[in-house]
Amino acid sequence: MPRPRKSTTAAANPQTHAHNGAERLSPVTENYLLSLYKMWEDSEIPTLTRLTEALRQLPPTEGLGTSVPSVAGMLRRMEKLGLVDIGKDKRIRLTDRGQMEGESIARRHRLAEWLVVRLLGMELHEAHIEAHQLEHGMSPALEVRLMERLGHPTHSPFGWPIPGSGAPTAAPGAVTLNNATCDVPYVVDRVPEENAELLKFLGEAQLVPGRNMTLLEAMPYLGVLRVQTEATLVSIGYDVATQIAVRPADTE
Repeated sequence: MPRPRKSTTAAANPQTHAHNGAERLSPVTENYLLSLYKMWEDSEIPTLTRLTEALRQLPPTEGLGTSVPSVAGMLRRMEKLGLVDIGKDKRIRLTDRGQMEGESIARRHRLAEWLVVRLLGMELHEAHIEAHQLEHGMSPALEVRLMERLGHPTHSPFGWPIPGSGAPTAAPGAVTLNNATCDVPYVVDRVPEENAELLKFLGEAQLVPGRNMTLLEAMPYLGVLRVQTEATLVSIGYDVATQIAVRPADTE
């Protein structure tokens, strides 16, 4: 992940709430940091427009204002708090503090996803929405106990690395599905988590992390790839394929 530029800006934090006697960022601020962290993590350069689009993919229950003016106003407040640095190139960079807070909310979010999937038995397409409900109230003590109970996972159920686990952002040899080689066995490494309907489709097809698959045919003239999974033969659009990472089956 690109290193954010440092910021020396410091201010009292109106975007916090009390949590076990300590000040913690508000849920709105945490949602912004999570979105920015994920964009940098996925080597996507955050700008106002791209961040606004990312925030619109969050569950409506998060209650975010996602007009461009409201997002711009929130970014100005976060810049005053020393969480982000908006350069002359209009790119939004996390400061050292923003990076730390972004890692914290990403870790809680991904542990919450495991909580609802592994411990509560919910479906994968439900996990992302439920995790947003749980992440903001997770205390450091609960975070530690949950990590222990889950067996110290290194990745979320969707294949994204859990900050602090030491896991790399991408597995060795991983490529997006649209760049996979035909007739070569792969294992699904990572899938997008924001679209519940897409996740339900991928879950039913068993095109989810840890499952085997083979690309049978790429048809760019139709914008479709034919994929054999452990469960079925399925067609995947190129736009979706660019969001799915796979790794060679002979790698750990």
